[in-house]
Amino acid sequence: MSAQIPTPATLAQRFATALAQQTFTASDGSTVTLDATAPGTLEAALAVLSALSDYEIYLYVRDQLLELLPTTATVMPGTGLLPAHARIWGVPRIGATAAEGNVIVSASLALTLPAGTLMTVDGSAQWAVVSAVAIAAGASVSVPVQATITGTAGNLAANTAATLVSPVAGVQSVVSDQNGLSGGAPIEAVESWRSRIISAIRTPVGGGTTDDYENWARAAGASVVSVVPGWLGRGTIGVIVLLAGGVVPTAVQVADIQSYIDARRPVRGNVTVAAGVPVSQDLTIQLLPDTQSARAAVTGALTTFYLGLGIGATIYQAQIEAAISAVAGNRNSLLSPSGNQTLAVNQFPVLRTITWAASS
Repeated sequence: MSAQIPTPATLAQRFATALAQQTFTASDGSTVTLDATAPGTLEAALAVLSALSDYEIYLYVRDQLLELLPTTATVMPGTGLLPAHARIWGVPRIGATAAEGNVIVSASLALTLPAGTLMTVDGSAQWAVVSAVAIAAGASVSVPVQATITGTAGNLAANTAATLVSPVAGVQSVVSDQNGLSGGAPIEAVESWRSRIISAIRTPVGGGTTDDYENWARAAGASVVSVVPGWLGRGTIGVIVLLAGGVVPTAVQVADIQSYIDARRPVRGNVTVAAGVPVSQDLTIQLLPDTQSARAAVTGALTTFYLGLGIGATIYQAQIEAAISAVAGNRNSLLSPSGNQTLAVNQFPVLRTITWAASS
């Protein structure tokens, strides 16, 4: 049960009551009492000053007590104890990451693209070649690159044209490959970090349990994780992962997660990390009334709904209809799909196109 923090007015009244119970002897020998409730007196000012001082102490004690639990601790510089809880339980905060992937470079002349060669799309973000790559005349080569900054600004959609910051003779085009550049993310959000700390407390390492593999994958940068026993046969485990926002990790990012888990798994643990496979779903919806604001609300609700389904989900028609009704009322119709869809254990749903059917 939480303790009630008294208000400054209550504390001032307590001061006045305590002061009134005290007697003092004046210089003439008479006995006097002091009234801190009398307006405009020194005693009244002292009551206010004492109340405000005590109130600050109450708030300080409250804040310090809240820091003792990971559920309420903060990252406030100098006083926040969430980092201390993380150190105790071995759950470091995931730092900001830079996007990486491959671009397709086409050349008209034989050349070597040096490591560190910079490229950009609009000047707002740049990517650097990870290692030198030789390109034959008339060839197109996949070149590994990494953003020069951390965060989502370095992510780039698939098949996006870029240019070299300093032109290299013979380079005809630079285009991100079919996977795009991904993995750029800001430093882990405080509540995500807190969630992993609490998970480590509730589910301590158990020698290779499902929770162990999920926690290890999240600590290595995965945001969505599904652990599949018997993935490649008896005695094997599959760890299917996605990055924040339902982004499919690159082969390099999957390898990083695999390495992190391999360093911690049981010696005989036969585990394979794999990226989730997206399965697109198109919807046909009839709204009544059909307005732009209703369409926007439904699109937002369904986008959130699909992001929350996870890997290996079953997409229930009733849940889609409920998501629509929650923001646009119950006079609407979901025309397609007309049934439930169960995905494979390594698949995750992606909302692709919404077709708005005309009202009959």
